[in-house]
Amino acid sequence: MLMYANEMRDEWDSNPIKEGRDEFVTIDDLLRQAESLAKGLLNLSKQRHPLSIYKGVKNMETNNEHEMLKTSSRTYFFDIETTTTGNPYLKISESRINKETQEQTRNTLIIFEEDLLQFTGTFNTMSKRISN
Repeated sequence: MLMYANEMRDEWDSNPIKEGRDEFVTIDDLLRQAESLAKGLLNLSKQRHPLSIYKGVKNMETNNEHEMLKTSSRTYFFDIETTTTGNPYLKISESRINKETQEQTRNTLIIFEEDLLQFTGTFNTMSKRISN
């Protein structure tokens, strides 16, 4: 939202010469807003999960083409996307925070439709070996 010169009441009221002028945005107004935005973005970047919009949100509609799985240390995203030729594929992304550097790491695996059945079979076989 742009802040106009006449909305800055302290400056406006203290200088009666400005009264009666049409509304306009000054370069100083924009510079103040840019500084404020830069400070806000810097504060946001220092947060542990700056883009987490799910906290406090309830009754979200689920989309069949996107699923998210949160664990104690990682978040997995399962997305069905399409190639430029219209063929669907599964994209699995893992996101985690490096505890030492506090940097976010993201890894992605793409499984194309023609490999999905074979991938699923191998995944299930390996999963059974781990859980036994």
